[in-house]
Amino acid sequence: MENKTPSILLTNDDSRDSPLFALAVETFAEIGTITIAVPAAEQSWKGKSMTRKGSITVEEIEINGHVGWSISGTPADCTNLAVHQLMKSPPDIVVSGINIGKNIGAGFVLASGTVGACLEGNIAGIPGLALSQELTKEDFFFWDRNRRFSQETSESLSRTVKQLVPKVWKELIGNDLDYKTTWNVNFPLAKFNNPEIVKTKLSNTFYGNCFQKKESQWEFALADARIDNSPGTDNVVITSGNISATLLDLTKIGI
Repeated sequence: MENKTPSILLTNDDSRDSPLFALAVETFAEIGTITIAVPAAEQSWKGKSMTRKGSITVEEIEINGHVGWSISGTPADCTNLAVHQLMKSPPDIVVSGINIGKNIGAGFVLASGTVGACLEGNIAGIPGLALSQELTKEDFFFWDRNRRFSQETSESLSRTVKQLVPKVWKELIGNDLDYKTTWNVNFPLAKFNNPEIVKTKLSNTFYGNCFQKKESQWEFALADARIDNSPGTDNVVITSGNISATLLDLTKIGI
């Protein structure tokens, strides 16, 4: 990969309208040649699931001046379709995110569509970089209600992303794209200045009821979660104001 401009496939699980995805497009366009393949609608908590039944539609879109595809499927669908069908040649890396909200701990990482898109790339022999941004509860719920951030939050996140993405790329990826693994990276709250990148392990996460009844139906409503805060775990690192980087290696799963 030395002296070669990397080919980067960009996707996410928050959908094509995510303001953090638009920032990712803008930022990674300065790092390599980008291709966009993004879910048409939000696909959070879909993990590495794929659409086995039914059909998928692909629509050409433009984000920040870059043409790509909006796909009516999961993040893993987006990766698979782009790698094997839509792109002229496979990318050097799959970058997923920047997710709206952190992806820490085994329970949440396994559920994450952001991470799932990268794992689908790993199966195809392509490394992955899954990026997530911790938010205050107020900012997260503002996004959930309005599908945008306040101007103040947007400006703060823009400064943070443009500073930290190149730093993460340089330290974790650089010109070395031979390892078919995924780095799961979480950025701390934007209030922290000059965070360091700390390599971590996944914390253990436990949660109970995920649904509430509304009339005769059930809707997703995660009530609470317990997160292990042992030293060296991802949540401890971002809580302290640093960037957590956890290596996910599919070759080490199983016996």
